Amino acid sequence: MRYPKRLKKTGKPGGIRGVRLKRKLKFNPILDTSSGIPVRSKLERACVDWLMAHGFEFRYEPLILLGGRQFRPDFFLKEHNIFLEICGYNHMPHYRDRVAEKKNLYHKFGMDAIFIECQRKSDMVKALDTEFIKRGLVDDRQ
Repeated sequence: MRYPKRLKKTGKPGGIRGVRLKRKLKFNPILDTSSGIPVRSKLERACVDWLMAHGFEFRYEPLILLGGRQFRPDFFLKEHNIFLEICGYNHMPHYRDRVAEKKNLYHKFGMDAIFIECQRKSDMVKALDTEFIKRGLVDDRQ
């Protein structure tokens, strides 16, 4: 039985690696928010609008090192020293594993993080309201 020739990294026949598809090296933020900050997803855009409406100062996707690896949490609220992660792909097993790994690393290094798991904007806003009220960061009369 003969196996088909596979492609090398260069895309020429004869290698053992399989077919390599070109992929973007960087997924640039492309959605603008009402405050002018470009973000990657509609959920992050809604989160920026929510944070701005409640007067929070934040950094979008700051680079941090945890356990020798680089991470870019969605938001960092520097006044409160809290990382905020918007998790919108929970239906994907490898995404859930990565979120669990991040949670463990944040806990291991004593970092405070809020993980909002949602699929729709309305669910995210409710979760943000609930979590921030519970922590005393937002007045529940708003």
